[in-house]
Amino acid sequence: MSGRAAVQMKICGLQPGDDLSFTAAPEISHVGFIFVPTSRRYVRPSAVRPMVEQLPASCRAVGVFVNADLDAVRTAARTSGVEVLQLHGGESPAFCDALRADGFVVWKALSVPTDAQTPDDVRPVVDQALAFAGCVDGVLFDAAPPATAERSVTGGHGRIFTWRLLAGALEASGWWASGFQRPQIWVAGGIRPENAAHLLAQFRPDGIDVSSGVEVEGRKSLRRIDELREAVRNLVR
Repeated sequence: MSGRAAVQMKICGLQPGDDLSFTAAPEISHVGFIFVPTSRRYVRPSAVRPMVEQLPASCRAVGVFVNADLDAVRTAARTSGVEVLQLHGGESPAFCDALRADGFVVWKALSVPTDAQTPDDVRPVVDQALAFAGCVDGVLFDAAPPATAERSVTGGHGRIFTWRLLAGALEASGWWASGFQRPQIWVAGGIRPENAAHLLAQFRPDGIDVSSGVEVEGRKSLRRIDELREAVRNLVR
């Protein structure tokens, strides 16, 4: 877990008209597009295609879905050109297997309770991750949404969970054991330039997923993205 030099970054919730010049930065490995109609960041798959075509080869496009049916996911992915599918609902391991068989990269998002006090409180989420480990390419641990949130909008609320508890629960589960073919680990939820170093001092995932933390007045800010890159770069150099 420790000692890895690089941390990937995904900037999520892009909209048509956003300046994509930041995607040329070596730290920015992924960008995300929300295909959840009830989300305020929703974008039509057909509107995403021109943005995906602007991305450098070093930056992969991710489509975010919540409980869409299999054919709808496939259609949106092929229309938009995204190659990574991030599933935030109650999708099953078999659902993930089917999409991987189609050639897509699949990440499963799991909700971590924000009121957890001990590693045991997050162990059920780690058990879920273990159940998906053989059928996904990545597991994204996101802060659980507030009770007042629309049920289909499971992310993007700017909430934080206690990162050190997740690190402890993963360690206890044997996730880092030699020989375990684990998916990548991504962390989301309330990450911003001001707290990214604090996160990475406690827990070193493969990547961090950031949305509202790099926005100004609801749109992605190049200045905020640069601040995030600098915060992470200072820690891992």
